[in-house]
Amino acid sequence: MDVASEIVLRLADPVARPSVLTAEALLAIATVAYELDPALVTEPATATFDRFDLAVPLGARVSALAQFRRTGEPVPWEVSASWDTGQAPPAAADAVWTGAVVVRTARPGGTIVDVTTEESEVDSRIALGTTVAMSPPEHDPAPVPVPLPVLVAFLAADATTSPRDLLRATAVARLGAARYAAADVPRGAPDRRFDRLVCWVVPDPTFDDPGWSGAQSDTTPEQRRADRLRAARGWLAGQGVAVITFTEPT
Repeated sequence: MDVASEIVLRLADPVARPSVLTAEALLAIATVAYELDPALVTEPATATFDRFDLAVPLGARVSALAQFRRTGEPVPWEVSASWDTGQAPPAAADAVWTGAVVVRTARPGGTIVDVTTEESEVDSRIALGTTVAMSPPEHDPAPVPVPLPVLVAFLAADATTSPRDLLRATAVARLGAARYAAADVPRGAPDRRFDRLVCWVVPDPTFDDPGWSGAQSDTTPEQRRADRLRAARGWLAGQGVAVITFTEPT
């Protein structure tokens, strides 16, 4: 079986899905969708799945708009129509997930428990200094799980799929995701960057290709692979694209 098909089958199976959507992969998706600092996440990310559709197609309807103008009439007539093509629409994405990535984040700096202000003996309105007492970190409240709603269109590929082909497929996958409604962001969640994402799922050896930038030649193959993945995630995040890798079972 080819790798892309194996990825899709694992995404389809709720039992096997965590082998693709690992805690690290979920965090990678969340940091593209939200203004989220991964350094503040204290526990492995988890996920909820409201809906997980496979082979999501493009719409099969075609629309057209025409304008007609008679001589001497300043305003043209407009005629619009839409119809079904009668053909099976092509697939837009291998899968679309609506649900949430659940994260727990730390509150840096502890909790303020006391504030002492030293006032000027000449004018009490002038503060000479302020001392802030913070609680020890172990006394801070436990991080509360925050569900971050996500809407993700997945594209599965093998290591030979070119970035050019993936970028072209990304535009089509966005159209497939547009059919789904994005959930509202809950209070207390980070700001959302993108309400719909496209996620590339590729095997680990993809980033052994030196065509991917970001690696230094004097490092180990494993480090070069990690550096290329990090660099790719950096510039693709601005396009609303997450990248996760899949380790083939041995």
